[in-house]
Amino acid sequence: MNADQQASIDTMVRAISETLFSAWSYFHLLEGFHAGSKSHPVVVQKFDRLFDQVWRAVFDGLFAKAGTLIDRTKTTYSLPNLVTMIRRYGGAELKLAAKAVAARLSAQDGPLAKIESWRHQVVAHRTPSGRADSFFKNNKMKLGEVAEGLREMEELLNTLSLEVLRIHNDTETGSLDLVQQGADLFACIGSHYAERTQSQKDTQ
Repeated sequence: MNADQQASIDTMVRAISETLFSAWSYFHLLEGFHAGSKSHPVVVQKFDRLFDQVWRAVFDGLFAKAGTLIDRTKTTYSLPNLVTMIRRYGGAELKLAAKAVAARLSAQDGPLAKIESWRHQVVAHRTPSGRADSFFKNNKMKLGEVAEGLREMEELLNTLSLEVLRIHNDTETGSLDLVQQGADLFACIGSHYAERTQSQKDTQ
C-alpha cells in the first residue's frame, strides 16, 4: 500500500467517524428525551404534539446517518466501501480482516440489518413495505438495540482503522452530555409547569 492509497483510506475513516459521531449525538438526544419523559410525563402530556414531532425528526436523522454508514453506493463514505478499498489496496492480512468485517455487515439479522431496513424502507424511500404493520412488528427496535448497532459499527470501523492506520475512533462518548441535558430540560419544564399550576390554584 502506497502513501496515496493510505491517505485515501484515512480520509474515508475520518468521514465515517464523523458520521458515526453524528449518529451517536442523535441517539443520545433521544435517550435524554426518553429519560426526561419517563421522569416527567406531565411535560409530554402538555406538549404531546411538539414532543412527537421532535422525536420523529431526531429518529429520522439518526437512521439517515446510521444508514449512510452501511450504504453500498460506490461514492458514499461507508463501511462497505471502506472494506472494498482495503481489499483493493491491502495485503493478505488486511484482506482477511476486511473479509471478516464484510461478513458481519452482510448478516441478515441483528441490529445492523434492522437499521438498514429502517433507513431504506422508511426514512429514505418510504416504500409500501415500510408502511406495512408487519414491517414495524419485525423491525421494532428499542434504544438499547440501536446502541448495540452503533457500537458494532464503531467496532467494525476500528477493526480496519487499527489495522491500516493504527487509529482508534471513539465516537460514542463525545455526546453523552446530551443525555443529561435532555433529562434536565424536561425537569426544568416540569418544575415550571408545576409551579404555574400551583400558583393558579392558589389564586382561585
